[in-house]
Amino acid sequence: MIRIALLTGMRIGEITNLTWARVDMEKRIVSVGRAKTPAGTDRQIPMNDDLFNLLSEHAAWFEKKFGKPQSEHYLFPFGTPAPSDPTRPTTTLKTVWGSIREGAKIDCRIHDLRHTAAPKMAEAGVPESTMLALMGHMSRKMLERYSHIRLAAKRTAVEALAAPKPDSQKSDGVPKESTKVIRLRLVKPSLNRSF
Repeated sequence: MIRIALLTGMRIGEITNLTWARVDMEKRIVSVGRAKTPAGTDRQIPMNDDLFNLLSEHAAWFEKKFGKPQSEHYLFPFGTPAPSDPTRPTTTLKTVWGSIREGAKIDCRIHDLRHTAAPKMAEAGVPESTMLALMGHMSRKMLERYSHIRLAAKRTAVEALAAPKPDSQKSDGVPKESTKVIRLRLVKPSLNRSF
């Protein structure tokens, strides 16, 4: 589930409620069911190679444990301490997520995985309209909330607009010299000339 969240930007509730009917391995598409927002419901997320391989391995595990997946079976079945009922979705990740965080010595919420996917897409140059469609947001404002790390990319972009400076000198934003303008003279070609 953690890797799916990082590879898709899906909410954990969307992942836990995934049924095999919503995973099309042939077309390599995951369809999100009911989502937190109307814009997120029924959205389709293409599988990259990592996600395809991950879901292929998960399907093999599922089939070994429960038999051939039925369309109504959940990818992540209910059960404690181990999955045992594929007709019901797993309900909580609190205990296992706590163990994972403790073992990895990290301090983050599981929802922070979604906060990781958005900036990675933004910094890769994915258009905002595409990100909105993949993440299932209703507004650009909500997308900005998740892609706050993009400020570093924006800072780098505006630095490229600053006047060139020697390596040893940092700019304070005020040009030290005025911009030089070169005048060009238009020359009309002569019809009698041969080139």
